[in-house]
Amino acid sequence: MPSRNLNREQAWLLPPSLDDMLPKDHAVRFVAALVGELDAGDWSELGVDAEPEHRGAPSYPPEALLSIWLYGFMTGVRSSRKLEEACHERIPFIWLAGRHRPDHNTLWRFYQAHRDRMRGLFQRTVRSR
Repeated sequence: MPSRNLNREQAWLLPPSLDDMLPKDHAVRFVAALVGELDAGDWSELGVDAEPEHRGAPSYPPEALLSIWLYGFMTGVRSSRKLEEACHERIPFIWLAGRHRPDHNTLWRFYQAHRDRMRGLFQRTVRSR
């Protein structure tokens, strides 16, 4: 039986879209849709200021940080270091984060600041699914 050639140098004519690499019914899309439906009142309830600061270094979108944590809970990835690694290596996390790569300190600070309120939101995701 002939074997296929292994060529790690093969270039793409057009780079693939991350969206094309995820099935339309993938659970990560559910998380993105749920977080996308949050209104200003929901963000306020979570203790997150939906309006970004206009001064200082740019911050990560709270939608990305919240989505990363929710999907992490759903898939059993609960360590901020493992979530940081997932945002570098796993397509669902990369897609969910919009190719942002928050470090574990950023993820941990977000979790510390909002974990009590995130529990209620996570319970809502489990009921909705």
